[in-house]
Amino acid sequence: MPDSARIETFAAGKETAVDVAEIERQLHALWELAAESHEDSSQRQITRACLFNFIVFCETDADVAHATETISLLTSRHPCRAIVLLARADEPHAELTASISAHCHLAGGGRKQVCCEQISIRASGERTGQLASAVLPLLESDLPTVLWWQGNFMARPTSFPRLIAVADRLIYDTSTWESPELFLGALSRVAVDQPRCRFADLSWTRLEFWRKLTAECFDESPCRSMLNRIRSVEIAVGSQPGGRLRALLYGGWLGAQLRWTPQDAATKIRVSGRKETDAATAGLLSVELKTDEATVDIRKNCGELTASAQVTMARVCGLPRKRAFWPTDDASLLSQELDRSAPDAVYPWALAMAAALVTLLPETS
Repeated sequence: MPDSARIETFAAGKETAVDVAEIERQLHALWELAAESHEDSSQRQITRACLFNFIVFCETDADVAHATETISLLTSRHPCRAIVLLARADEPHAELTASISAHCHLAGGGRKQVCCEQISIRASGERTGQLASAVLPLLESDLPTVLWWQGNFMARPTSFPRLIAVADRLIYDTSTWESPELFLGALSRVAVDQPRCRFADLSWTRLEFWRKLTAECFDESPCRSMLNRIRSVEIAVGSQPGGRLRALLYGGWLGAQLRWTPQDAATKIRVSGRKETDAATAGLLSVELKTDEATVDIRKNCGELTASAQVTMARVCGLPRKRAFWPTDDASLLSQELDRSAPDAVYPWALAMAAALVTLLPETS
């Protein structure tokens, strides 16, 4: 294939099969060709950009397709070297294959493309145990490493320790796990055992909107005074997967912030479910906090991508606050997490409280 065609194929995001041992050499050769193309004014310039290593662990072909699509969107704001791993331990044939491609975005008024590479490594059968060793020489040693684990890493006792050892951040989504509530206690302990790695759950990230809207309700001084007098918290969730999990994390956050014991939190918090199957009913639907003198009511608005919050209390303006929901696709959530410059100090405490509430709160009614 002519050099210009190789560059065009690479920059267009089309996969090129390579030997695992030749990945770095092949990428180096392609970037050299791209640099040489700058001398041809008839071709759009191609520039490589990379701020961190981004490892994505996948368990199905659908996971790989989703990861590739997400990386394509993510790299426009967060350029990286993406390394997508597919582990198929259940397949009878032992294979280890690889491919390379790029995600490019126009810059400089359309005169050049800023590109990030994606390395895809697929392992099956006994060779899935070689994935971690295949990743290590591909990491940019002077850059941080983010590990996005699609699926439940708690169920991967062999692969997880090897990959977490090189990660500065771990991102996962407990709402995609089967019976995630059962893993919260173990997850909390694993996070404590890995102090050098920042843990981030996209289920927790989705709740940031609700946490912020709740906090806004207590901005005024008379409202802040009612925080220590909250006697009940009613949380309604939809029937979609992950509803009870998010209710536990929200309740864990509230209880941890107010210094409640798990037993105190369990006596005040009640979680109820609604049977609607509309996608808009996923996650939290409403939260109601009550004292003897006041009520804070926060709820999704039917038919809108908004939520409203209202405080009913003497001497407080009762006009509702209305906020548009933030995007909750994986690319937006990942971008939100990558934008954080410091660890989330609240999450570990909320997670520990949520883990304690699993056995103390009855099943969603």
